[in-house]
Amino acid sequence: MVAEVFGGIAALKSAFDIAKGLKDIDDRARLNAAIIDLQEQILSAQSAQANLVESEGELKKRVAQLEAWEAEKQRYQLTEIGPAIFCYMLKSDMAAGEPIHRLCANCYTDGKKAFLQQTVHADSVDEFTCNRCNEKLRIPKRVSRPTRANTNWVV
Repeated sequence: MVAEVFGGIAALKSAFDIAKGLKDIDDRARLNAAIIDLQEQILSAQSAQANLVESEGELKKRVAQLEAWEAEKQRYQLTEIGPAIFCYMLKSDMAAGEPIHRLCANCYTDGKKAFLQQTVHADSVDEFTCNRCNEKLRIPKRVSRPTRANTNWVV
């Protein structure tokens, strides 16, 4: 982008120098050649300017996306959902009518909002799967110790 700026400035300077030199040209053929050269320099400057405008638009769009993601990130909190297994969970005070849900930590770090879908298994494991990167988090169901009144394990 910086190179395009300097290219545009150089093209405009060349065009100005050519225009200054036109007043001293008396030969018609040289005058026509100088006019053609001047037109080429003007077109080059216009092209550089159009590229800059396009780049500026793309940068503004990217900044807006990053700002929106920063605002969205504030709604979530890193949560441990199993032993050393983490995800981002919607803060209850930020729900604004949405159900509490979990986001994949990997995708969140990449700046993407990807939901974890829970699958309940009959065995002693719950599984959460990212709907974007297909990461699978397997979490053992909590097992409580038997109490004195009840010697059965509770799963």
